[in-house]
Amino acid sequence: MGSTEQEHTRQQNKALVQQLIDTWNRGDLAGMTRFWSPDMVHHGRDGRPLAAVDVAAEMNRFMQAFPDLHFTVHSLVAEGDLVATRLTVEATHKGEYLGLPPTGRAVRCPLLGQLRIVDGAVVEHWGVADGLYLLEQLGLLPPELLRATA
Repeated sequence: MGSTEQEHTRQQNKALVQQLIDTWNRGDLAGMTRFWSPDMVHHGRDGRPLAAVDVAAEMNRFMQAFPDLHFTVHSLVAEGDLVATRLTVEATHKGEYLGLPPTGRAVRCPLLGQLRIVDGAVVEHWGVADGLYLLEQLGLLPPELLRATA
């Protein structure tokens, strides 16, 4: 593949990821899953891969707890079949989350990710969110605990 073709593919992959994020910002979970390969796998912090059906179920639970969630894109960087993302997610806790009833608190959390795209579909995703900071904002962790681990 020539450099012009490679650049075109990188730009297509970045556009696909931006469309996926825009779809999530609209709260359209079914629309988001159309960007995934049927055998898409998510790799979380614990190293255990999650199948697409499990990822969709977890995303649905999160969207129920934070129905107004919105992602701000700070950067999308493409290389080969990978697109790296640096995002901020903002939302309001309006539904049960981790057994915590709605608090009405606004939360903001940085999110880093990487998606592997093959034939116009996401086949793998790696993502890291600052979950401890999210829990602190919800009142589930004391702020001094986070300062001690930073």
